[in-house]
Amino acid sequence: MKTAILISVLCLTAGCYSYNPLTTPSPEPGAYVAVTLNDAGSDQLGRYLGPSIFVVRGRYLGPSTEGLLVSVSSVETKRGIGYPWEGETVTLPTDAIASLDVRRLAKGRSLLLAGVGAGGLVATTLAFSLLGGGTQLGPGGGRPPKQ
Repeated sequence: MKTAILISVLCLTAGCYSYNPLTTPSPEPGAYVAVTLNDAGSDQLGRYLGPSIFVVRGRYLGPSTEGLLVSVSSVETKRGIGYPWEGETVTLPTDAIASLDVRRLAKGRSLLLAGVGAGGLVATTLAFSLLGGGTQLGPGGGRPPKQ
């Protein structure tokens, strides 16, 4: 029963996210962002982020006089290779940014995930009779007595 509860909680807390173009002048501090760099920005920030970095993902901390402050969680090269980071703070100059996307909960996919998880839980429960649908042993059942 504990396993069933754990699976239910994981299905409810897990969600599907997608990155969407920013619809406000600037993201709220603490929002997860994906910053796509232009070619000049990739070259300019190469010594800080690594060579050929194209996308910087992390938590937006706020504006600074030089650009945007981001606590970096990962970077991605132009070839699509991702590298994890440990939350180091990096300033991304505004002239180095080609686009800025904000991570949002994809409600449709999250509901589908929760539905599939709940359906799987129900199917597993019914298949293995975890609700106590077993039968009791009749007379003569069990172990034979020791001699």
